[in-house]
Amino acid sequence: MFRIVVYMNIGVVILAAGEGKRFGGNKLIAEIDNIPIIVKTIRIYDGLEKVIVVGKYVNELIPLLSDQIVIYNPFWKEGISTSIKLGLRFFKDYDGVLIALGDMPFVLREDVEKILKVFASKKCKAVIPVHKEERGNPVLLARSLFPEIDNLKGDVGARVILNKLNKEELCFVECSEGVLIDIDKKEDLMSFRKFHSQLL
Repeated sequence: MFRIVVYMNIGVVILAAGEGKRFGGNKLIAEIDNIPIIVKTIRIYDGLEKVIVVGKYVNELIPLLSDQIVIYNPFWKEGISTSIKLGLRFFKDYDGVLIALGDMPFVLREDVEKILKVFASKKCKAVIPVHKEERGNPVLLARSLFPEIDNLKGDVGARVILNKLNKEELCFVECSEGVLIDIDKKEDLMSFRKFHSQLL
């Protein structure tokens, strides 16, 4: 349980609507330790309210998400912005939303705890995890940004909005390497499994 959430209303939007072109199929059902990637990712955020936004592979994913709140994005072909906006509307009255990628199963719960703690203690419009100065995910967005994000179009994420903010409006928190690692191509799976085994 994330204790810091007691003081805030934070929702998690897990993006799982993409086509996975570079992977050549639905990467979210590929397995690590005999567990589908999407399931491992969801477990990171146990204890937080969350929705999973699905698209092209809805029929393959639904059996794995029977205990989750799922939103189908019929406009998934139009890009990631459509999924982000659907998720934000679900949590429109919350203090903030954590935007998580369904293909990032190596984020640690400790990373999420750090992000939440910084958001609770500082006046940030966004909290961005970094590892050795490189930006990663998930990113926590304050409610004040929701109107701007709702105007996004096409295959662009929140970075477009974040790049317009002043430095004092952004908070960065050092996290594990897991905030940088997403499952991209099939040939990457073996090296990522090796990385995972080093964490155990």
